[in-house]
Amino acid sequence: MTNTLLDFSLRPELALHARVVADVEAAAAPIGIAPLIAGAFARDLHLQYRCGISMQRQTEDIDFALAVPDWAAFEALSKRLTSSGVFVASTSAAHRLRHSNGWPVDLVPFGGVESNERKIAWPPRGDFVMDVFGFREALATAHPVLLPGRVQTRVVSLPALALLKIVCWQDRHYAFPRKDAHDLQMILHHYLAADNETRPWDEFASWTQDDDFDYELAGPHMLGHDIGRLLEKPGLDQVATVLLQQVDSGKPGLLPIEMNSNDPDRALAWLKALLRGLLNTAKLNP
Repeated sequence: MTNTLLDFSLRPELALHARVVADVEAAAAPIGIAPLIAGAFARDLHLQYRCGISMQRQTEDIDFALAVPDWAAFEALSKRLTSSGVFVASTSAAHRLRHSNGWPVDLVPFGGVESNERKIAWPPRGDFVMDVFGFREALATAHPVLLPGRVQTRVVSLPALALLKIVCWQDRHYAFPRKDAHDLQMILHHYLAADNETRPWDEFASWTQDDDFDYELAGPHMLGHDIGRLLEKPGLDQVATVLLQQVDSGKPGLLPIEMNSNDPDRALAWLKALLRGLLNTAKLNP
C-alpha cells in the first residue's frame, strides 16, 4: 500500500465534486486543517473512477474527515464555511452542510476531540456520539488526489475505507441498516480487481499452494491482511472481535445478511476470508 497520487483531473464528470472540495479546502487551509475524503465518494474514486467498476448506488454527498486539535478549531472551520456564503448549515444534523450547487457535505472531526474510547460527543450537550476509530489510521495511508480544475485533496485508501465501513456498521447499523454493509460488500467483491490481481502470486505465493485455495476469496483475504497492517494490537483486536461475532459458526450475525440478502452464505465466506487475513497479520505482528 502506497500513497500514490490519484489523478482524476481529466474526468469532467467530477467537476461538481471538485468545486465542493475546492471550497472546503479554501476554508480549511488558512487555519491549518487538511480535509480527507471518506465515505461513499472515496469508494467511487477508488472503484469507479480509478478501476472502472460500475457502482450500483452512486453517492449523493461528500464526507470529509478532519484532523483537528480541539472543538474550537472545528467550530472555526464550520463558521468559515457558512460565512463564505457557499455552504448552509443543516437544521437536522450537527455535522451536515449543503453546498450552493446542492451537494450535501458531512464533516467528521477526529484527533484532539476524541475520547479514550475513540469516540466524539458533539457539543454543546454531547448527546450525539460517533465512533471515529479508524480515521487516524486512515490518515497515515491517505492518497493525494487531483480533481478537475487542478483541485488537490486527499482520500482514504481502500483498506482504510473498508476498516471505516466495519466500524461505521458496528456503530450505526440499527439506525441505518445496509448502507455500510453494502459498501463493505462492494469493496470485498472488487478488491482483487482494484489493482490487486497479481498480488496472490507476487506477495502471497504460499496461499496459492493450499489445497483449498480459492482465487475469489484471495481478495477478501488480502484485504484483511492490508487492514491489519494499518492497526496496532488493540485496534486489530477490536476489529477482529466485530468480525468474529458476525461469522460465528453457530449463529452468524446480521452483517452477512445486510451485505447480500440474496446470498448471505457468499457474504459470510468473504467475511471469513477477511477475518483470516486480519488474524494472520496479527500473528506476524504480535
